[in-house]
Amino acid sequence: MTVPQNDQFVGKIRKTIERYRMLTPGDKVVVAVSGGPDSVCLLNILSALANDLELTIHVAHLDHRFRGQGSAEEALFVEGLAKDLGIAATVDSRDVPAYCAERGLSAQAGAREVRYTFLRECAKATGSHRIALGHTANDQAETLLMRLVRGAGMSGLSAIPPVRENIIRPLIGTTRDEVLAYLQRQRIDFRTDPSNREPVYTRNRVRHEVLPVLERFNPRIVEALAAEADLLRGENEAMEATLTGILRTVLFAEGDAVHIRRAPFNDLLPALRRRVLRKAIELAAGDDTIEHSWIRTEEALGFMAEAQSGRSMEVPGGLFLQREYDDLIIRVREQETAFCVLLSVPGETVVPAASLVIETVILDTLPDPGADGGNYLWQAVYDYDKMSLPLYLRNRRPGDRFCPAGMGGRSKKLQDYFVDEKVPKMRRNAAPLLATDQDVVWIMGMRTDGRFLPGPGTKKVLVVTVRNTT
Repeated sequence: MTVPQNDQFVGKIRKTIERYRMLTPGDKVVVAVSGGPDSVCLLNILSALANDLELTIHVAHLDHRFRGQGSAEEALFVEGLAKDLGIAATVDSRDVPAYCAERGLSAQAGAREVRYTFLRECAKATGSHRIALGHTANDQAETLLMRLVRGAGMSGLSAIPPVRENIIRPLIGTTRDEVLAYLQRQRIDFRTDPSNREPVYTRNRVRHEVLPVLERFNPRIVEALAAEADLLRGENEAMEATLTGILRTVLFAEGDAVHIRRAPFNDLLPALRRRVLRKAIELAAGDDTIEHSWIRTEEALGFMAEAQSGRSMEVPGGLFLQREYDDLIIRVREQETAFCVLLSVPGETVVPAASLVIETVILDTLPDPGADGGNYLWQAVYDYDKMSLPLYLRNRRPGDRFCPAGMGGRSKKLQDYFVDEKVPKMRRNAAPLLATDQDVVWIMGMRTDGRFLPGPGTKKVLVVTVRNTT
């Protein structure tokens, strides 16, 4: 295939590749192709540039099995597209709905986990150096808006990075309109996922309802928001570089706790205090993916400024922040984390000890995945007639066992499961469990007990949805 020499769009993408140093001569690249316009455009342009940039390309497509025949047809389309371009392809199918059910994840969160796992496996199998994704400036703008509404800080508002580890996004500087115009000029066919227009998903509402309103004030709002995300990313990187030296003087770990030296901490600018607090929580939890809301961060900072020695409060990650003389300490407070709360079925129950709200609904049919827009932490669906009420939300007890879904009904100690899944010791007692009087039904956010999942004979389903209290 020859590159359209006078096509400004192709030149723009090439400049993006060069600006972020996405590729080097000799690279092998896995291109994720869903069949939609963005990924088809990405494949077309990278294949056109392959000789010039000395690239070896491999197509990867995953059927998530959410849409039956429709997604199967997309897989065939991508397979044919790769064949026409003379590019090797890996086309796979995985039961993402079952994966979500086993772990109590939303359709979007589960699909993302499975998709990235598949792409990493494909890159390893093909010896590829890079994984190319088709995110555009529109995806960037939508992500920034969603995080802005949620109250994210500078790090979150940096949105989608052009390069992260071995993942690259060559279309990140181009709009969806530019993509569609290019495909039309080149007469390139693509497929459209009908779920991209369903208003139940938050991103779709932002795309089809919020952005059109903003375009009335600024016709180039997508470019403006994408540029803002790029600016914030640069400033965030500078802040992170500054923070590295500060952490050495303010933080230290001791056993299972992280200490913050109060005097130097209070001397920091407010923005740096927020950063140090979030880093300390992530270090104590052993998890750098914890979401920090603005409200809870400000509450913690207020506590840190005024609390007397011995006082404590809960922070994200199932941890407690406590003042002890001249130190502020973040850790699991083992002797005070035990909780067991009876749940309303059906109904809604607030569990202050876990900072969660549990909603239970009984339905005659399985719910539509993402029907409430995915605005929750976790959701699981069970066969109501297999459940033995009452239900509780509690944390673990000595001797707890369950039968992890997908493991053929074999029983396993929770302790062994946590070890196998590399869950940090200090987070194990804080993990919320859905339980009956006899059984652990669900380790929330991790795995459900397969014995209670719906099957062919299910007549009623119990939907359990988990949200934060803040």
